[in-house]
Amino acid sequence: MSSRFISALALLALCTTVSWAGDASCPQLSPGVLPLSPDGKLVVTADQIDGASGSLANLLGSVKVRLGEREITSESLQYDDTSRIVTANTPFQFRNDDYVILSRSGSYDLNREAGVFNRSEFTLVSRGARGKAEEMAVEKTGHAQLTKITYTTCAPGRDSWSLTAGQLDLNQETGIGTARNATLRLGVVPVLYTPYLRFPIDGERHSGFLFPTFGSNTRTGVDARLPYYLNLAPNYDATLTPRFMSDRGQQLAVGGRYLFPRSTGTVNLEYLPSDAQFDNRSRSFGELQHNALVNQRISLAVHYAEASDPNYLEDLSFTPGLSSNPYLESSARLVYQAPSSYTLQALVQKFQPLAGTLAVDDPYRRVPELRFDGVTRNDFLNSRLGLSAQATNFAKAGAVEGTRQVLRPSINWTRDTGSYYTGAQGDFHYTRYQLRDENAQQLDDRQRSLPIFSGDAGLRFARTGDNGGLQLLEPRLFYLYVPYRDQDGLPVFDTGQPDYDFPQLFARNRFLGEDRIADANQLTTAVTYRALDPKLGSTRFTASLGQIYRFDPSRVTVPGLAAPDAGSSDYLASTELRLNPKFSTTALVQVSPDTGKFSRTSFGLRYRDGRYRGDIGYRYRSGLLEQFDVSGALPIGNAFKAAARVRYSAREDRLLDTLMGIEYETCCYSVQTAYRRYLVNSSGDIDSGIFFQVELKGLSRLGTGFEELLTGDDRPLGDD
Repeated sequence: MSSRFISALALLALCTTVSWAGDASCPQLSPGVLPLSPDGKLVVTADQIDGASGSLANLLGSVKVRLGEREITSESLQYDDTSRIVTANTPFQFRNDDYVILSRSGSYDLNREAGVFNRSEFTLVSRGARGKAEEMAVEKTGHAQLTKITYTTCAPGRDSWSLTAGQLDLNQETGIGTARNATLRLGVVPVLYTPYLRFPIDGERHSGFLFPTFGSNTRTGVDARLPYYLNLAPNYDATLTPRFMSDRGQQLAVGGRYLFPRSTGTVNLEYLPSDAQFDNRSRSFGELQHNALVNQRISLAVHYAEASDPNYLEDLSFTPGLSSNPYLESSARLVYQAPSSYTLQALVQKFQPLAGTLAVDDPYRRVPELRFDGVTRNDFLNSRLGLSAQATNFAKAGAVEGTRQVLRPSINWTRDTGSYYTGAQGDFHYTRYQLRDENAQQLDDRQRSLPIFSGDAGLRFARTGDNGGLQLLEPRLFYLYVPYRDQDGLPVFDTGQPDYDFPQLFARNRFLGEDRIADANQLTTAVTYRALDPKLGSTRFTASLGQIYRFDPSRVTVPGLAAPDAGSSDYLASTELRLNPKFSTTALVQVSPDTGKFSRTSFGLRYRDGRYRGDIGYRYRSGLLEQFDVSGALPIGNAFKAAARVRYSAREDRLLDTLMGIEYETCCYSVQTAYRRYLVNSSGDIDSGIFFQVELKGLSRLGTGFEELLTGDDRPLGDD
């Protein structure tokens, strides 16, 4: 193992975090405050009540005026029974579901349910915010107007940040706060002045500017975005995002989402009118995803994605990992599903190859493909008849094109008693090609027909372990016979060879696609052991071992790949262990029975416990790759958190991706900074960037944090 990787692991040990739960707001109220009851009754209590004149009464000593969900408490109040106005010239407290206000003086109209409070300290209950105001007017709706105010979400006595303004409007109905002549202060230091500022106070969606993000990397220079969100309706919205890149120019992105009773989708458009690093040419990207249910049986799925050039995502994508996609897919799929009977499908599909870390061929377009899959509803003597048929028109510039028709009737017999199962299936596979060259000249027709037979049998042994958990042992045999047919003269439109994994042990064709049907005379033997957790009822441990024995060598292949010889295939073994809901590990091994050498291995170790996270992944393929992927999550003390991830290629002795970050977080603000250095394409180009983010909780967030740059999926590390 190289010293470069060891150094990276040492750095990771010092700085090892990734995700955490930590968005709790600062406590603004004492936990002993009792809830108010919406009974609608007026209740007045005091140690002493003096009648001043007419309907006016002076209330003295532990005074409490309560009307439904509103309560006023003080040592001295005046109450007018005719106008139902409460007046206070001494300090008092007012509270309802929206506010808790401590005021030096003021009045409250019980009829209008509105009041004016002078020299007040207030708490916005729903938002976990507080502040001070020279004057505060509150209406029945919860709408409040304040003058000469200070606003923050920090804990009392710890104003790490505050917003001061000449006027502040808090509208509970719209959920928006509006400040005029506002100054943002960090501690006592003013850092920003704005004559007008809007911000949400209810956590709901509102039109307005979102958190700006910025960073810097070697491909774009300084990179800043200022999104504007449009809350157009409850079921659709849009976002406009101007983007400034110091080394490339100005870009505009438009995104939208919609949700209707029978359809949902997203739209994204990006346009860069002149890229200074791309000969000042314009560049663009568009993507549409639409899923609809036409009726109970017909569904439609549309996905469109296209970039102006193959390097677009590599140069301009802001999403980590997206630039590594080998191509962009565009397709439209219409499906008719008859329950328990048959399925009809129409598909059009194309691909746009992209520049990146993977070199891929330009795939054929399907324009269109029609497919039918059906099976008899009821079985007869444990048997069912099936039929699959498809017709596809393949098109590709500069290559042989044509249509392919496939017809495959089948009969399947299955019996399952619980303790054992047996099954068999016979197919007749007929394929016809009608080919044409790049000039649309008709070539000869080509055909292929062959039978396919498979048999499947297995046993299920069960026992109860010492801990009361169920243990299962399941041996299985699978036999496959396909006679040889010479297929070298057939084109290869969509066929390839998948990874050798456990589903492939029981596959009825060694290839994906219909252009090649591998000849086979082989027997698969496999065994699976499972241990179930008696408390959780889930699988705690799984181990599987399998192998294919070929009685005859397979002769059918695709260009560039060798056909397997007769005899035993590599052993394939996999395990998955879940010690508890927090800790799990997976492993996959492919080893030759003749040489004992590993041709493929992968390993994943995962730990999840709220603010703590750890991941270790390893992948190896003989002659192709050997990679490590290590990341972790760990708070440091009560406020600090650090982040790190390392992806390393031992075969090439280089770091593929390195990320380091640290965060300081309190209940009212957080600061993140991160550095990332990563491989962007197969030519070995390296990109790096610095990211910085400040979040003032309850107000705004500025910059880009490192959580967006870390892996977000939860598939086991080590999976290919």
